[in-house]
Amino acid sequence: MSPIPPVPTRSAPLTARRTVYRPGLLVLTFAGEIDALTLPILDRELGTAPPGTTIVDLTHVAFVGLAGARALATAAEKAGAEGRRFGVVANSRTLARLFRITGLAAVVPMFASLSDALRELLAAGVHDTAC
Repeated sequence: MSPIPPVPTRSAPLTARRTVYRPGLLVLTFAGEIDALTLPILDRELGTAPPGTTIVDLTHVAFVGLAGARALATAAEKAGAEGRRFGVVANSRTLARLFRITGLAAVVPMFASLSDALRELLAAGVHDTAC
């Protein structure tokens, strides 16, 4: 009989990288897992998003817990209320399923690639300024 592996008591670390492509365009790239223990990192980065467009790249995130999903929904709603654009890049079927099941897909624009997010969100910004 093989031994049962211990249940992890710590989550995988979460790293965040901020890339300002130009004034008003911020890409936050995360790697690791987003759960209750790493949520403060996500909250800190989302809370300091400047005016304009913010794209959250989760392509290197293995897991997003319910607290992380709520934080993304709150950030998207806040961005919309402030007239900013917000989107998430996630190419994982697991994350796409989480977005659908939790209803997050109705609140947070989700894209399969960073180039898709840039194209769609920046085009929306051009239309917004033309009105």
